Amino acid sequence: MTTRNYDWFIENNLDKYSGRWIAIDNEKVLETNVNLDALLKKVKEKYPQSRPFITKVRNKLLRLHS
Repeated sequence: MTTRNYDWFIENNLDKYSGRWIAIDNEKVLETNVNLDALLKKVKEKYPQSRPFITKVRNKLLRLHS
């Protein structure tokens, strides 16, 4: 599942989450937060059986210069 979620992350435009941590499962964004600890807590509470792919969406300007 993690590979499928990672592939979905790479293939989709997630600019609206720029600068935020996101949790993805079953090819959808479950939760977002600017704080990783807060995101992890929320995902654990709301989706206890899920093992989502978690990453931070880089700011668009940073991606352009990388």
